Amino acid sequence: MKKAALFVILTGMVLAASTSFAATSVASLHGAYSFQLQGVSNQYGYYSGSTWVNLSNGSCPAGHSCFSQALGKITYGTLSFDGKGHATFVSITNINGGGHGPTNGTVWTYSVSGFNGALGSATNGAYLSLGDFNTAGIAQTVLIRTSDSSPEMGVAILQ
Repeated sequence: MKKAALFVILTGMVLAASTSFAATSVASLHGAYSFQLQGVSNQYGYYSGSTWVNLSNGSCPAGHSCFSQALGKITYGTLSFDGKGHATFVSITNINGGGHGPTNGTVWTYSVSGFNGALGSATNGAYLSLGDFNTAGIAQTVLIRTSDSSPEMGVAILQ
């Protein structure tokens, strides 16, 4: 009898826990989120005095000593989700070549399926992982990874 009672209690706990994970949609992202992303950009070039000259074509000019180096890049700002599939970059700052995408005021579409989402496009956007939902079903924490060849990763926090 004790095993049966324990089974009923555990089953009830599992069912109660599973109902707290409501279905997600674009409405799961709503409000202003502060975000910070960071990554590394591998570049080929040379220094001219104290200024780095990035050579995207890979050809080193005569008289210069060229080499590859990894440079840290950071993007941070505020992103506002309307809960209807549109996100506005309220502010965005890029350091050391971070973020090649949006500027202040840019509006991108977003989608949500399960606990994952996408922002922007496959060539100029980011992948989202939603978590830490409040009682209204709004994600309070969003992990972000950009979709470019030198991705940045970071987090957005609901304000």
